[in-house]
Amino acid sequence: MTPYTENCARLCERAEHVLVGVSPGNGYFNQERLAALLRWATATFARVDAIVPDASLVHTYQALGQSPETAWANVRHKVGKTYRRIARAWEENGVPPDDQRIHLLSDFVDHPVYARLRAETDRAIDVDPALRAAFLGTSRKVLRAFLKDEEPTEAQVEEGKNYLTAEMPLCLDTPAIMGVPSSVAVYHHRLPMAEVMFASPYLNVSPLQGHAVVRPPSDWRADGNGGA
Repeated sequence: MTPYTENCARLCERAEHVLVGVSPGNGYFNQERLAALLRWATATFARVDAIVPDASLVHTYQALGQSPETAWANVRHKVGKTYRRIARAWEENGVPPDDQRIHLLSDFVDHPVYARLRAETDRAIDVDPALRAAFLGTSRKVLRAFLKDEEPTEAQVEEGKNYLTAEMPLCLDTPAIMGVPSSVAVYHHRLPMAEVMFASPYLNVSPLQGHAVVRPPSDWRADGNGGA
């Protein structure tokens, strides 16, 4: 576990809550790795929640030209498979269904704190050139992968950036949304928006919100990051 900042490190030491992000269709999250990740999280933090970003992925599909109805249908298919894989991983660790905390991002879109932070993110992108460039650059990179390196249009990039803004509220203040004392969001690589998110004067990352990269030791060694 590699925290992003000194404050993130302090929140990792408090270990009150961890939010495990699991991306649909990402081959990294196979059954074995998910079971190991949840086993580590349960042994390290007082409470563990897993989340699948369905509401953000739909923007990517819409940017690729799918109608909202088709995009949501494709997302539900991918998300369903991912949700079941997480549930099986919990079961492997002896956690009964009633004790498994698995969420979809869409579960929170009507939460007042989520809605406020989503609106703040949209406003920040409008007034912070560095933030806007980072969001659009990441959107362009993601869409190129879907388009097999073809260049997306500006309209596609604009729509695609919404997959990032949909996830930002939980990057900024999970404790206020989920009602936990503090939280650490973990993923297997650094968020592309991390540096600009922490640096932007128009975004406020809660002091109770931490971020960390979590990967198996073998992955760190393979990436040349052993000792990180």
